[in-house]
Amino acid sequence: MEFFTEVAIKPSENKINYNMPLLFLGSCFAQNISTFFVNAKFNCNINPSGIVYNPLVISNLVKKIVENKVYCNNDFFFDGVNYCCYDFHGSFSHQNLEIAVKNANQSIKNAADFIKNASFCFVTLGTAYVYFLKQNSQPVSNCHKQNTDIFFRRRLEIEEVYNSISSMIETFIKVNPKIRFVLTVSPIRHWKDGAHGNRVSKAILLSSVEKIIENYTCAEYFPSYEIVEDQLRDYRFYAEDMIHLSPTAEKIIWEKLSQTYFSQKTQLEIKKVEKFMLSVKHRIIDYKSLKTKEFAKKNIEIANNLEKEIIGLDLSEEKKYFLQLLEN
Repeated sequence: MEFFTEVAIKPSENKINYNMPLLFLGSCFAQNISTFFVNAKFNCNINPSGIVYNPLVISNLVKKIVENKVYCNNDFFFDGVNYCCYDFHGSFSHQNLEIAVKNANQSIKNAADFIKNASFCFVTLGTAYVYFLKQNSQPVSNCHKQNTDIFFRRRLEIEEVYNSISSMIETFIKVNPKIRFVLTVSPIRHWKDGAHGNRVSKAILLSSVEKIIENYTCAEYFPSYEIVEDQLRDYRFYAEDMIHLSPTAEKIIWEKLSQTYFSQKTQLEIKKVEKFMLSVKHRIIDYKSLKTKEFAKKNIEIANNLEKEIIGLDLSEEKKYFLQLLEN
């Protein structure tokens, strides 16, 4: 007897390997899943403006990246502690205005350079609700805990979500015609909208993405939302807040994604890299011992062999770490 319904996913014809730069945009779910790629040492650029939840802001962000927008002091406001920008997540806020502006511009520039050669863009949509500034109707990425009276909030319609994603894709392919898109809807519930409001929001996103898939051959859908809702239908797969996912649930989604987008060869390569990365995390007790020196020398050799074997793999940071152990 089967005690759960497995979501069957047809392997994608478009495979990912280590020689492919990967861009991730979207909600905190995109942030969490991209961590698996980072830990496996793929070349990734993740949320250049920080976590973004809705498709309208994501589309606007991509336009600013492609245009290589330069932010200035006037784009930031002081909240009493930090200088913040409505286009950026709070992680970009800083007590020093010059640093806040510099960090924002550097991140946009890095992303602009990155997308020209990116092979895949993963876009995770979290909600169809958007906050707008009342004074100019500007959609904001983050409200930065400002007084709610200065915003108005509304839910996008299916056509608006479709147009936002379509505009994002069209903007991308002007500078990188070969890029492919993997669209997902975040399985993390926006509970402040209520049970019904969250379902309606997710339904709008799902319906919009379906239209995109029908009209753009460069885009495909990965069912992370369905994996959680239809396969992992148990609170043991959630974190303590009963909203976010547990590490086990995220790992299951990663395994499903791996089976969908990695060849068997790449999956074996990932296992080799992950095994090597365990050595990087190994706790060193005596930095000056002969045993530590031998450990470092061995892992530099392993890293060099892995880089020769796996095209596109870059372990320069790890080799630098082991070299420092040798020189201590």
